[in-house]
Amino acid sequence: MKSVRVNNFDLIRLVAALQVLVYHALTHFNLNSIYQEKIRAAISYFPGVPIFFTISGFLIYKSIERNSHDLKRYFKNRLIRIFPALFVCLIFTIALLLLSNELTFSDFFSGSFWLWIAAQLSIFQFYKMPSLATWGVGHPNGSLWSISVELQYYFFLPLLFLSVFKWRRTRLAQNLTFLFLGLLSLIYASYQKTIILESEMAGNIMGVILFNYLYFFCIGILIYINFDIISKFLKNKGLLWLVLFVAYMLIFRNWLGLFDNIYEVSTYGVLGATLLALATISLTYTAPSVSNKILRGNDISYGMYIFHMPIFNYFINQQKEISWEKLIFICAIVICVAYLSWRFIEKKMLQFKL
Repeated sequence: MKSVRVNNFDLIRLVAALQVLVYHALTHFNLNSIYQEKIRAAISYFPGVPIFFTISGFLIYKSIERNSHDLKRYFKNRLIRIFPALFVCLIFTIALLLLSNELTFSDFFSGSFWLWIAAQLSIFQFYKMPSLATWGVGHPNGSLWSISVELQYYFFLPLLFLSVFKWRRTRLAQNLTFLFLGLLSLIYASYQKTIILESEMAGNIMGVILFNYLYFFCIGILIYINFDIISKFLKNKGLLWLVLFVAYMLIFRNWLGLFDNIYEVSTYGVLGATLLALATISLTYTAPSVSNKILRGNDISYGMYIFHMPIFNYFINQQKEISWEKLIFICAIVICVAYLSWRFIEKKMLQFKL
């Protein structure tokens, strides 16, 4: 019998996925409501993708540290978690495109179609088939850019362990390494925002290179490396860290207007990202049995994340202006599809993890 993990990672991931779901719904659908922008602005305080990156930084570093001697196990476990559901999501997206008459059976014989398929099943999920730009918001599944970043991170860590940490892996060496990498990441992200490229593809590639977001992962990694020291300040103090983060955002973002969001490459943006990361990990270890009581071992966050935009695009293609009732109905469809993905694909595939 598998041991039950006593933490709230699944619940935190679910909240992050819900944030992305609702934010995209309020961004891409027109509800003609004065509350639409207010709700969207409020939930933008807690961006889901940086939360995902922080958790990956923490957990995947833990995984590679334990399995650096067995990279086959490490890669198998990572790929099993990502690709089976992603493959089904691709088939699901193609079905919706066919239903919308955006894709025809003749497209199956075109080179651009198979290039798109290859991109979706590798690490280039940001690539879109040009002829599909008229469907929905212009990308069949634009949210998958972060999967590309995540996969790069999965491959980057083993290289680090086989090179930098092969001979020396003290706490000091690890801390200095990831502080340095985080700083390089911030420099690259800052530089990347200043250049203008004529090629859209080149711009897309530069925008999803791991170093554009590595500092989010590094924050999670640094928390993990030093967790035995700082855990006493984090465990069962999630509400305190959450209040500190909200207070920081209200004061420095809203009242003083010193930065726009925690994606911003600035001192205030990075401090905000760090506080959000600390709040995330703290909440994970605050009342740690809550996740198991609520979710009972079900983890639908990944399914919600990868399936929501194809479903949104299908309905946006029909009617962008909708009511709150229809929006709730569409979001309910996403949750149902995510549960089916978990129940019949992800959960079954996880049985093959080593």
